[in-house]
Amino acid sequence: LYKIRPKRTRPQALLFLCMILLLIVLHTSYMIYSLAPQYVMYGSQKYLVQSQAPSTDPVPRNVTFSTTKICDADAPEDQCIVTRTYLFLHKFWFFSTIYYFGNWAFIGAFLIGLVVSCCRGKKSVIEGEVEADDSDLSDDEYVH
Repeated sequence: LYKIRPKRTRPQALLFLCMILLLIVLHTSYMIYSLAPQYVMYGSQKYLVQSQAPSTDPVPRNVTFSTTKICDADAPEDQCIVTRTYLFLHKFWFFSTIYYFGNWAFIGAFLIGLVVSCCRGKKSVIEGEVEADDSDLSDDEYVH
């Protein structure tokens, strides 16, 4: 809709650009629950697992090894703590229902918009709204 040029960008273009960037960040933070549920649930937590070493010696010894594992649904509850956002989304059925149907509403709106934009002919959105200083000829006036 607008040209972005040094010292010649219209304020409406900058506001529109900021709005688009904010919507991208909002959508990314919204979809992170679907894209990386393991990370949302536990983050980067790890826990220790104690295991006995198999002994081939005739004298029995208590040798234990500890290894670290990434927290998952099978981890002990006392060693891995779920994040607050996971609790908020899964403990209260109201918010998880809104999130679930919000995902489907986004997919539906995207598909409807895709079909509509593919079926309609190309038409200028800003026809008759472009001012003289926004035309292609105005770039000639700008000195580098």
